[in-house]
Amino acid sequence: MAYFNNAFRKTFVMSAYVDPVPGTPTAASGALTSGQLSLYDAKTWAPLDVATPSKCQFIIASGAPYVNDKVGPFHGGYKESIKSKGINPKFISKVWGTAAHAAQNSILHIGTTPFTVGTADCCPTFLCGENYHLRVDVKGSPALRMLNHQAYQEVTAYTGCCPDGSVAPVAVDPALVMIDWAKGIYESVILTGRGPNGNYNSAPFIIPVVTVSAAASVAAGEVDALYYPPGTDAAVMTAGALAAQAATGQAGAVTAATWDTFASAFAAGDCAGLTLVGAYEETKFGDCTFQPSDFYGTEPLRLYASEVDLNGDPCEFTGICIVDECKGRKAEGLGETVARDFILSESYRQVNFATDLRIREITQGNDMLGTGAGQVDRTASYDRLFILHSIPRYNNPSGTFDNDQYLLEIAGPAGTLAAGALKNLKDDIDAVTAAVGNDCVDQAAQAGVPCAAASIVVAL
Repeated sequence: MAYFNNAFRKTFVMSAYVDPVPGTPTAASGALTSGQLSLYDAKTWAPLDVATPSKCQFIIASGAPYVNDKVGPFHGGYKESIKSKGINPKFISKVWGTAAHAAQNSILHIGTTPFTVGTADCCPTFLCGENYHLRVDVKGSPALRMLNHQAYQEVTAYTGCCPDGSVAPVAVDPALVMIDWAKGIYESVILTGRGPNGNYNSAPFIIPVVTVSAAASVAAGEVDALYYPPGTDAAVMTAGALAAQAATGQAGAVTAATWDTFASAFAAGDCAGLTLVGAYEETKFGDCTFQPSDFYGTEPLRLYASEVDLNGDPCEFTGICIVDECKGRKAEGLGETVARDFILSESYRQVNFATDLRIREITQGNDMLGTGAGQVDRTASYDRLFILHSIPRYNNPSGTFDNDQYLLEIAGPAGTLAAGALKNLKDDIDAVTAAVGNDCVDQAAQAGVPCAAASIVVAL
């Protein structure tokens, strides 16, 4: 005997949950407006009595987002409420929610920065007359889509000639090395899209920021100054200085400027560091030309760095610390995802989202997307509640035990899973399943651990 584990999926877009009130004739499913969702008795179509135990099936219904009920003189039913199949509360096997959260950039630190200050081996000594090489790798789908391979670049910092008459190598200001590395990264066609011809890319893979700290400040666990790429907005630098101050917990202020204004005042024990912030952004098109096949990225960029020798061997150098502050976190609950789920779900109801723009307008496909109630805003984030239930087949001569499974996805405004419409809906579903003695419902919730507030800010 085989087991068929596929689940048929249906998506609802909920803007408001209508608490089911038994005996209210005006609360019929046909009275639901776009974005409203409620529970109904599958036999009487009356609002479900959540408080009274019942083994009868119930229905989840929501108002349709379409303006007109008919397309032409004959093809109608567009404004009919969107309904689930009958749900037997004893056959609900899993209920779980996913809360929306924003993507977080990858952040990598090299040397002494607000995140690593006070850490051993994070204040290396750089000597005069040497070339220091740093290899930076950027991995992820954005790099692969642009280059057909992972992005990497080796940048070099030359520390200049040693003073006349010196016998032993002399230590130089580490800030000069970090700034040279930052310049090499910032001017890289591969990593940022910039180049010697002055071209500018508004969505680079990486934005580098240099940190400079005096020896006394490092001993106290503090940093002194941040240096951003030339042309950085003053508001961004102010926010970065405040973030660095908050990360170290220092009382003294952190200054911020662009590195073309840096003047070395090196003293023994001074430290510097380089922070690389993944800052790639996808290009998106508006709703009027949207196609479900349009690509949208969710994978965060992954950043790697290592000091290498002239031959590119990273094993020769272990004297500089390289620390991940955040390895990147993909966004959850994107409107882009919900839009595609809803379009697919509606196509099962024979309400197709046409690829031809004029046909789409005629068949009201445009009503699926937008900022109105019951529409999917592709720029918004959504909390989602999932309900997995089955409808058993008691007679199946094929020998396959394939109870039909149905996965219902209810997308609601971000934050309503914890307090609001989605939470109220889940509470009612839990009450119905508890009333019939179904204590086997898996209440697993999907959640991730976000990175703490960034110690370096590169955008507002």
